[in-house]
Amino acid sequence: MGLLKNLLGIFIRRKAISPNPLYEMVLTHLQKDLHESPHEFSQKIPQASKEKMIQEICHVTETIWQAPDRILANREGLLECMLHQVDYEIFMVEPGHKLSGFNGISGELKDFLPEFTQKRIDTGEIDWKEKMKPTKNEAHLLVRDKWLKANQYGKIFNEIRLYLKDYHTNLERDWLFPLQCASAAFAEYNFRKENGLTQIIDGVRALQYGSFLEIVSKGHKDPLKVWEYTYKKSFPLQS
Repeated sequence: MGLLKNLLGIFIRRKAISPNPLYEMVLTHLQKDLHESPHEFSQKIPQASKEKMIQEICHVTETIWQAPDRILANREGLLECMLHQVDYEIFMVEPGHKLSGFNGISGELKDFLPEFTQKRIDTGEIDWKEKMKPTKNEAHLLVRDKWLKANQYGKIFNEIRLYLKDYHTNLERDWLFPLQCASAAFAEYNFRKENGLTQIIDGVRALQYGSFLEIVSKGHKDPLKVWEYTYKKSFPLQS
């Protein structure tokens, strides 16, 4: 971990940041995900990009630590990462995926990957060396790489969440996986709506899923309990 510690030391000196208990935890995660990851995406990240990512994450970590409400500040970052992650993940769902079978997730969007990716290329969100529409395989690789980056950042926010004890002691009642399910179903509903596709859930259910994100963002101690109390039903983790 020498390189990462050196980079962190430089960053702290430049930005005059006071050390906080989250740094060592974040460094350990970065060492694993940036320098020891089996993912080809991580292995091919240029060194300059890795250094920039480390600086960004260290800055975010300090912002969270200095925030009046650390839990709420961390949830804000976690939600942003989750929304980016599921935006791509809904095109990767297939049998065996942990989101497969959740009410609102079809696992049928792979065929739309080229069109989806082209729109993101047109807006500049995804870089592509060609102006023509990418093939299905090229689109898959582009989306997978964007998903991996969002997922890496999300893991860090989750590590901080666990450190801050912002979770349910009964893991079956923890709110993170329901958040991922609700976010993904809401993302698929919006994609289908924007592209004129047949919906698999109605607007009422979509708004209910969307409200789960809002409940989390408001800092409720037990978002899952609040959602279930609001709608007088259990969160549908099974289809």
